[in-house]
Amino acid sequence: GEKAVGAAILVKGTTIGTATDTMGYFTLKVPSEESILVISHFSTTSSIEVALKGSKKVVVRLGEKNESNSQLLGEGFIVHGKVDEAPSPSEGILEWNKYMSKNIKYPHSARESKTQGTVVVGFKVKEDGTIADVEIIRGIGGECDQEAVRIIAGGPTWDPGKVGDQPVTTQISLAVRFVLAGDPGVASLSQQNEKAIADRFGKHVTVVGYQAK
Repeated sequence: GEKAVGAAILVKGTTIGTATDTMGYFTLKVPSEESILVISHFSTTSSIEVALKGSKKVVVRLGEKNESNSQLLGEGFIVHGKVDEAPSPSEGILEWNKYMSKNIKYPHSARESKTQGTVVVGFKVKEDGTIADVEIIRGIGGECDQEAVRIIAGGPTWDPGKVGDQPVTTQISLAVRFVLAGDPGVASLSQQNEKAIADRFGKHVTVVGYQAK
């Protein structure tokens, strides 16, 4: 019953895709009336397939929203699954931010191709605080996706989430937004949509790059 902002829509078997805008709408040119749309949202690792069968308009219901099953953690992390004590970086959010700012890079090939947008990375914090199963929930293609996975996978350890006094494995997601400085396209509708997706995570990670010469 609510608008799904930032849902990713991809034509199955192709690289053609888009994302829903701040009103939950999307428009997409498809190669065939028989195309199949693969639709996913960064709040879940599942996706659904919709066969167009000649339809010009589709209305998709992604699923029931469950507020009690996710929570915003600190600066930009969303915790999926109910825990009594949410996981957190062992050295604190400030040190985590220092690690990110010092180590994350805007890939040269992405700057050359003017690739911009919001990558959403999902990962698990295990009972011993190590990071595991890092994956792309929402990608923008190319080396930006790889860089987002690299920076999370190689990051510091965490204090695990807890249910009662018992450490548990917890699923987390984080938005990493890649923006080219000085690009006039940054104010376009597409980039506004990308920012809206990142804003859902609170103070998300923003990587600013300059176009390759």
